[in-house]
Amino acid sequence: MSVQNVVLFDTQPLTMTLGGKLSHINVAYQTYGTLNAEKNNAVLICHALTGDAEPYFDDGRDGWWQNFMGKGLALDTDRYFFISSNVLGGCKGTTGPSSINPQTGKPYGSQFPNIVVQDIVKVQKALLDHLGISHLKAIIGGSFGGMQANQWAIDYPDFMDNIVNLCSSIYFSAEAIGFNHVMRQSVINDPNFNGGDYYEGTPPDQGLSIARMLGMLTYRTDLQLAKAFGRATKSDGSFWGDYFQVESYLSYQGKKFLERFDANSYLHLLRALDMYDPSIGYENVKEALSRIKARYTLVSVTTDQLFKPIDLYKTKQLLEQSGVDLHFYEFPSDYGHDAFLVDYDQFEKRIRDGLAGN
Repeated sequence: MSVQNVVLFDTQPLTMTLGGKLSHINVAYQTYGTLNAEKNNAVLICHALTGDAEPYFDDGRDGWWQNFMGKGLALDTDRYFFISSNVLGGCKGTTGPSSINPQTGKPYGSQFPNIVVQDIVKVQKALLDHLGISHLKAIIGGSFGGMQANQWAIDYPDFMDNIVNLCSSIYFSAEAIGFNHVMRQSVINDPNFNGGDYYEGTPPDQGLSIARMLGMLTYRTDLQLAKAFGRATKSDGSFWGDYFQVESYLSYQGKKFLERFDANSYLHLLRALDMYDPSIGYENVKEALSRIKARYTLVSVTTDQLFKPIDLYKTKQLLEQSGVDLHFYEFPSDYGHDAFLVDYDQFEKRIRDGLAGN
């Protein structure tokens, strides 16, 4: 199946939370499974930071949730009708900084407005309206996708029955914001960045590659890296380069990332992650969270080095104090933050029960 595209906000522009407007927003999306006659089996999948609209392929390629999705699996395509779209600000088909600005005929670049999770959710809601989906069985998301799922439950409390938030707190920690700052600075200070207007020249590949290497260290665990690489060295390694195997692995991940992601999108989405505040538009966070009516599943991984257990505990406490029907689970995994993408055995039951409302 190929990605589908639709242009939204073509008659009325989207007013951005932090200022500015966007019109003629292209949204890349994909659907899986069949919408039943009652239209009560639709599930929205919200992807993580660098994900896209294609968590699953049926032609042998690997989607980002490939091993979780399919007939009879946790994300059961025989049971549910799944909808997934690339987020606003992305670079996988949905309008973002690399898209053509209809007013100039050139990529938006530095002129792309700042985005927050609330803006992303508004675009997803417009997509569902376009598809004729008036209610969802569930919304599921991990990491940045969990923030989107949480905001959906606040802004449209009657729209879904269940929320499944995997490895995401409702606020990003100071340490995590610090990691993102270093990653952004590596991109911004690349000599090819040109203030974000690099599309007619050389992209800031070196800065983006370094940023990705640092990001990978927050997604993994020391235990996993020790098992995979230890202190092993490369026979042909450079003393100041990829001398250790772990260094070679990180360099490979940084270079591989350049094939599929845009530096400006990375900057905008990292900042949207930092800026997430569910209380925007409401008096305070408890007022915002008290709007949630959906049954809420929250899953924490004890070894997560990005969304740490203490951040998930604070989220758990705030949700409970706000009267949310919360079901909280916690377990260890060698995979750390990336566990929700790869550790099927640990997550399978929580996803199944969360989607079904059991």
